Amino acid sequence: MLDARQAPAQIKGTTLRILQWSHFIPAYDAWYDRFAKEWGDKNGVKVRVDHIPHLDIPARMAAEFAAGAGHDIIYNGSSILTRLYYKNLVDLTDIADAAGKKYGGWIPAARSLVEVEGRWFGLPIFYILAPMLYRKDLFEQNNLKPPDTWELARVAARTLKPKGHPTGIALSQCADANLFWRSMCFSFGGTEAEPSGENPTLDSKELREFLRFAKAIFDEGMTPEVFSWDDASDNRYLASGIACWVHDAISAYRTTEDTNPPVFKNTFLGLEPQGLPGKRVSVAAPNVWMVWKFSKNQQAAREWLSYLIDNDLEGMVQSRGYNMPYLNDRYKKPMPVIGTDPKLQILQDFPKIVAFYGYPGPSTTPIQEIVNTFVFPDMVTRVARGVNIEEAIKWGVGEYRRIYAKHKRA
Repeated sequence: MLDARQAPAQIKGTTLRILQWSHFIPAYDAWYDRFAKEWGDKNGVKVRVDHIPHLDIPARMAAEFAAGAGHDIIYNGSSILTRLYYKNLVDLTDIADAAGKKYGGWIPAARSLVEVEGRWFGLPIFYILAPMLYRKDLFEQNNLKPPDTWELARVAARTLKPKGHPTGIALSQCADANLFWRSMCFSFGGTEAEPSGENPTLDSKELREFLRFAKAIFDEGMTPEVFSWDDASDNRYLASGIACWVHDAISAYRTTEDTNPPVFKNTFLGLEPQGLPGKRVSVAAPNVWMVWKFSKNQQAAREWLSYLIDNDLEGMVQSRGYNMPYLNDRYKKPMPVIGTDPKLQILQDFPKIVAFYGYPGPSTTPIQEIVNTFVFPDMVTRVARGVNIEEAIKWGVGEYRRIYAKHKRA
C-alpha cells in the first residue's frame, strides 16, 4: 500500500529508468513493476523497469559505464560491483543512515557490501538465503539422520545415489557455485581474507580439508551434470524428484511446490550444515541498488530507493519469503511468510550465521573481481575433475594473490 509520503515536486514530469534482474520468483517482478508504476503515477514520474538475467548485469554495467549513459538505477545481485565503480556512483549514505535509524540498524554484514571510505555507494534491499532442502521421506526410508552436518549430508548422498537419488551443487561459472562451496569451506574453518580485508587467507589447512571433503562428496554423491548447471538447475533437480538434497535458495522449494506436490510434501529445510562442530557459515546472495553519477534523474532515484526500503517487507511477502531484509527490526518473529510456514520458520534464525563474499572481511575490490571471475568454484571444479589438490590450490591461491597485488598497485 502506498504511504502518504510525498516526493519533491521537482521530480514531476521526469522519467526514471531502472535496470534489474529477472527474479527467480516471477510474482515478485510483477509486483515490483506494478509497485514502481504506482509510485511513479502518484509522484508524476514515468518509471521504466528493464529486467535481464542476473549473470548479464556485470557486462551491462560495464557497457553503461563506458558509454556514460544508461539507466538511473542499476541493480547488482550476488556479483556486487560497488567498489569497482564507486567513483562513478552516487553517495547514498544519507538514505542508508535514515533507514538504519528508523528500523533498528543494519545487520553487520550489510555495510561491507557497499561501504567505501565510510560512505555507502549502494543500498542493500534484500539478500537470499540458502538452506539445506532435503527429502525427508527418502532419509527416513534409509534410516538417515537429517543433514545437520556436512558429514551427514555426505552419508545421505553416498547412500542414496546408488538408489537413483544423487545430490548436487553447481560446479560451473554461476552464482550458486560461488556461494555454496564457500559456505562449505567456511564451515570447515576456511577463510577468504583477513578481517580487515587487506590480504587473502585462502591458503590454509582448513582449505585442504574442505577440498578433500568436496572431492569425496562429488565422487560419492554427485553426477558430472553439475559441471553444466546454471542457477536454476538445482531447482529443477529437486522438483524432478531425483535429488535427495540440494543446498539452495527457497526458489527450489517454491518450484517444487508449484510443479510436484508429492515431492513438495516431503521436502524439508535445515540450517546450514556444520563443518566443524558448531561451525555454521551461510554465504548468502546479496542484492543492492546503485545510482550512476551520470544519471539525469538522481533525485527521483533517491526518492524511489527510500520508498522501496520502507516497503521491503512487502517485497518479502511478494517474493513468497525469498527476499530477506538487512534491517534488524524486520526480524521480529513471526516474520512475514516464513514465520507462518512450519517448514520455513527455521529461516528466521539464519541471520546469525549469514556471511558474504570476503569472509570474515568485507567485500573488497579484489574480492569482487575474484567473485566475478569465478576463481573459487573453478578451483573446486579442478579438484572434482581429478586435478591434484595441491596443484588446484597453487592455481587458486595464485589467482587470489595476483588480483590482490594488482589492486594494491592501482
